[in-house]
Amino acid sequence: MPEVVITCDWTMMSNHHGKEFLGFGTTTPAYVFPERVYQKLFFPEMEVDASGFPREAPYGMRKIEASLLDGGFDARIVHPSHLDRYMPGEAKVLLVSGHDYFGLNPPSSTFGGVMHKQPLNCVNFKRMLRQPHVLKARKAGMKLIAGGPCAWQLSPATRQKLPFVREFVESIGGVDSVVEGESDQFVRSIVRKALNDEFLPPHVVLTAKEAPKVEEISSIHYPSVNGLIEIGRGCCRGCSFCSVTTRPTRWYPLEKIEEELKVNRKAGTVKGLLHSDDVYFYGSPNIMPREEKLLPLLRLAKRYYDQVGWSHVAIASLMTKPKLLGQCGEILLDEKQSWWGVEVGVETGSPRMITAAMPGKVAPFKASQWPELVVQAAGLMNDNHVYPACTFIVGLPQETEDDVIKTIELIDNLWDFKAILVPMFFVPLGHLKNNDWFSRDRMSPVQQELFKRALSHGLRQSKPLLRDFFDWESAHPGAYRAVFRGFISFLEVVAKMNGLWSPPRGAISGLESPLRHPERIPTPTIPMRE
Repeated sequence: MPEVVITCDWTMMSNHHGKEFLGFGTTTPAYVFPERVYQKLFFPEMEVDASGFPREAPYGMRKIEASLLDGGFDARIVHPSHLDRYMPGEAKVLLVSGHDYFGLNPPSSTFGGVMHKQPLNCVNFKRMLRQPHVLKARKAGMKLIAGGPCAWQLSPATRQKLPFVREFVESIGGVDSVVEGESDQFVRSIVRKALNDEFLPPHVVLTAKEAPKVEEISSIHYPSVNGLIEIGRGCCRGCSFCSVTTRPTRWYPLEKIEEELKVNRKAGTVKGLLHSDDVYFYGSPNIMPREEKLLPLLRLAKRYYDQVGWSHVAIASLMTKPKLLGQCGEILLDEKQSWWGVEVGVETGSPRMITAAMPGKVAPFKASQWPELVVQAAGLMNDNHVYPACTFIVGLPQETEDDVIKTIELIDNLWDFKAILVPMFFVPLGHLKNNDWFSRDRMSPVQQELFKRALSHGLRQSKPLLRDFFDWESAHPGAYRAVFRGFISFLEVVAKMNGLWSPPRGAISGLESPLRHPERIPTPTIPMRE
């Protein structure tokens, strides 16, 4: 029986029907329909074994679990519905993780702010820690340590600033320690202190200097949700609003990646995601993709997975070597895979905002080339059967009305782009962490139009994407398509009834977007080789 229990809420402890993108549905509030409907759609219950250990678990938690196991600790991830088996009683330390504890991160802050309701991930996090057996264990002396990408939301500073966070923490008997940053190695020392009933620092921020080296990062022992495998950490582009840019770039060797691929495949996983902040850069020491590194990685992944997706890719990366994407497709696409998905940060259509907030995002091109780069990359992706989720930030500091108008114009040019466009309110992270949150009540009329335009695009493109999204490996692809088509139609009706439907002028009559004209591919500002 583990004395160190690791868990998260129900919205994360799910494989989302084997579709990682459906996890975004947990960042919305339950609207009109009861919560159980959203659970069926977006976060069905994860299978567990006789001990309450989940069949799959979020990858970041698997890394912490692996580090503790490698360090000789009696630790395991436990499903939140089965915590009562270990507390009060055997569990002496509870480690919790999450994507968004209080709905303060994007996109939860956007959807929750627009609807004035707590998003599902926030509701379920609170419910998880307020279970009677958890509260009893806390009163009996069990230590509670919080981490994960939203750990900052439980920090003393956040509690002081946001009364509702402070009130929740007080209601569960406090939090013994909050750890921000890459804690692969640090987790062993703080758990050891907790087990020995030693003093625990209330708040720890691990800096880039303390980031573990590749050889110090444990390989997972048990399967990750949807076969997600990390291939590297860090990003060198330096966007001011992103916390990832504060971490050094490190790439895992193929041998380390294969260790984890084997773990998932042995458990029966036949599809998975390669995760880094830009998969196209795998193995590169700078912003130049290296096909001699990337292509062997993809061949390795296809040896273990029938379907392979990417977590993230950058627009500028794709356009430095556009033909390389076709080579990737030649490896990935076959009789068992007809497309692949990825998340892309577009963020803005304004060259001025690129210069002000994210100058490295466009390198090695010029900021003035950004709108055309995005359009060209959109065509390039669709030509190669890549269907992304593209994020846009509303309310960046220094943003002017002209900047927003340029973003709307860019969305109009992407009207026929097969993708989901996701507008998100600015959240103070990274180098901009001392700024204020952007909220619905601060939206100008032109920002409201940007939000409507992106929403309209997403609803329009969602239906035709369903056929590819629920494909051969789904148990009942036709049924899933029908259910989600009905849900999207419902959202479309709600959007139109509430004045949120806003297609670009001329779109109804069949205006086509200027996607990808090879003769107009922007020229980079440094010499390139194809």
